[in-house]
Amino acid sequence: MPTHGCQSARHRARSAKSTPDADSRREDDIVRAESSDGLHVLTAGSGERTVVLLHGYSDHGGTWQKVLPTLAEHYRVLVVDLPGFGRSAGTWREPVIDGYVQILSDLVGDESDQVSVVGNSLGAVIALALASARPELIADVVLSDMPGVAPIPRSWTRGAQLRMDGIAGALAGPMPDRYVQWMMGAVYALAALRHPSRADAQVRSGYTKHYATKRQVADLLALGRVVIREIADLPIPRMIDDLEVPALLLWGANDLLTPARAARRITVTADRQVAVIPSCGHCPQLDCPSEFLGEVLPFLRR
Repeated sequence: MPTHGCQSARHRARSAKSTPDADSRREDDIVRAESSDGLHVLTAGSGERTVVLLHGYSDHGGTWQKVLPTLAEHYRVLVVDLPGFGRSAGTWREPVIDGYVQILSDLVGDESDQVSVVGNSLGAVIALALASARPELIADVVLSDMPGVAPIPRSWTRGAQLRMDGIAGALAGPMPDRYVQWMMGAVYALAALRHPSRADAQVRSGYTKHYATKRQVADLLALGRVVIREIADLPIPRMIDDLEVPALLLWGANDLLTPARAARRITVTADRQVAVIPSCGHCPQLDCPSEFLGEVLPFLRR
């Protein structure tokens, strides 16, 4: 996983018209997809303020497709595929979280002003780590359905201890790749959303196209083993208390992966807000996009 060289990505990368994972009617507003040093970044909208969107584990930038057009009406938006995921799939190295922080620091380090960072799940952990390490780069953060506020669930740590060679062996069995891909889409919809039907064909195909083979799924599980261990080792509650930038922490009330009861552990202050979205799952940006924007936009505009 590269940890340097992204600072001038916007200058070195080859700009191209792309078909974004967003409403095609807004395609003219979402015009650049750039890759440099293995990092894929989609740029949308314009404005004096830049907002960086960071997806969760196993996800990719397309997770923002239902909220990106609205955000792009107000801000210049950078949608990042973190290394190991989406169009940034490929090599990564440990420590993963520190590497992501370095890459993102390089990406936004030449911005003319501080940026806002919005992260979901793993992306929220990365946003928190970035704001903690480089507060001079960050205006504020939105931390959506972030793990680590409460102890990591035992099921997560057990999963991190599974032998990857055994999983890879099982995936190398007779099950056709198309069934693996279907299974990944079904698990994603059930685990991430309170309303799985909202993961329509476009959402599911955008997700599963990155897990079209058993090898891709095995690579995902290997990265997950490392990420879970690193999140468990982070002092996330203390990092929240020590934040030097304003933060909005929000959860879907029916999040199965990072339950919303963790919100009770957060001390609300003038610069630290908490919100819980009713009837919503782990990915509010997909499950309840209007309600998600209803919390995020006022925070960014404050």
